[in-house]
Amino acid sequence: MKSNKPYSIKRQLTLSVGLLVSALMLLSLYFNFQSAKHEVEEVYDARLGQSAKLLLLTLSISSTDDAALANYKTHFDHWMNNINQISNATADDDQPTAFGHPYEQNLVFQFYQQGQLTWSSVSDLPPLSDASSNIGYSDLLKAGEQWRTFQVSMPNSESLNQYVVVAEKQKIREEIIHEIALSTAVEQLLLLPALLLLLIWLINQYFRPISEMRSAIAQRNLHRLDRIYISKNTTELAPLVEALNSLLAELEQAWQREKRFTRTAAHELKTPLTILRLNAENALKSNDPEQLREDLANILQGIDRTDRLIHQLLTLAKVDSIGAPAFERVELSAMLKAVVSDLVPLALKQDQDISLNAEEVSCLGDKLLLEVLFRNLIDNAIRYSGKQSTICVDVTQEHHSIRVSVSDSGPTIPEAIRARIFEQFYRGASQVGDGAGLGMSICKDITSLHGASIEVTAKEGEMNCFIVRFPITNR
Repeated sequence: MKSNKPYSIKRQLTLSVGLLVSALMLLSLYFNFQSAKHEVEEVYDARLGQSAKLLLLTLSISSTDDAALANYKTHFDHWMNNINQISNATADDDQPTAFGHPYEQNLVFQFYQQGQLTWSSVSDLPPLSDASSNIGYSDLLKAGEQWRTFQVSMPNSESLNQYVVVAEKQKIREEIIHEIALSTAVEQLLLLPALLLLLIWLINQYFRPISEMRSAIAQRNLHRLDRIYISKNTTELAPLVEALNSLLAELEQAWQREKRFTRTAAHELKTPLTILRLNAENALKSNDPEQLREDLANILQGIDRTDRLIHQLLTLAKVDSIGAPAFERVELSAMLKAVVSDLVPLALKQDQDISLNAEEVSCLGDKLLLEVLFRNLIDNAIRYSGKQSTICVDVTQEHHSIRVSVSDSGPTIPEAIRARIFEQFYRGASQVGDGAGLGMSICKDITSLHGASIEVTAKEGEMNCFIVRFPITNR
């Protein structure tokens, strides 16, 4: 099966943000270029219109006097010639002169009278208009150049038919637009690397908690399962950190249970196995049939005790390993009837009287664990109450709980034993039975898993009574 190669979120995020910022910056440059072009066109068109009107008024006034018009043309040609001479001498057409700016050569105006070109500021340029009706702005190609023109005629001058055309080379406008756009682009392009470096630094800063968490996880092992702490926790990482800490806590508990189970099993099995070995050695050495029979009986008794101990250890391990039992609705009366039926032969062997009085009630719980709970309680009563005793199992529904009691008429349990009876490996009656001190501890753990309580009551002249109460909310 082909595995997917892991990828770096940081690298992908940095690359994606960098590409996005670059694309947005290029888009911004495009819109800036369009905006600059629009503004330049507006300004230059307005200048063309205004220049044409002023020029037309000036020439119209002087056109009635041929000498004045000739003088006007002479002065203008003199200024333009001086500008050309100075700019050619300095080989610099960007510097202003005392007679004007060389840029004026890119501007043309033509005066028309009676439909004929009377005067052009550039003598070798052909007419830019062929009719007085071409009023307004237009774009045309003349002398290999693209021109932007504006034409205006004098009102109420039909007899003279005077009009002026003012033109400007289109490349001049484009040059200005490009220079404006380039100056803006250079600034933004210089800003882009700085912005990308800032983004990389910010991403590294914001990813630092992830790196810290990765380092903390790498330090955890079987012998170190403590909680993970992040110095600068984030909203996004907090649920993950909590989930990992919960998992580490469960692993720690499982590891502690395993170690406890191993130590317990080794400790508790050591004694019965030693006794079995001694009885087996005595049986091998014995020549007396009666002594041999007694040793073999002791061996069988030790095997039974070891078998029960192993069973209780496995049950304890199962109860310890359950974090959240699988609850279902359990009919207590039917379940207890089955448990009592299984244990009746053991009670009859000791001439005991066992009875069950149960109402039809049910609760939510793990059926297998509840069977272990009540089997331990009833089996404990059978083993420790003595021969010809009476054992009663009662199930009743109280106002706030379901009450299950297992009572026996055996010897009254002393108060000192009742205080410790639910501790692990505590045997209150070590001289009676073959228990390992785990049965009552298992019962306590099962009731805790079900949110129930267990207690033992015993008074002189009354029956020993183990009472389990299930809260009504579990029904």
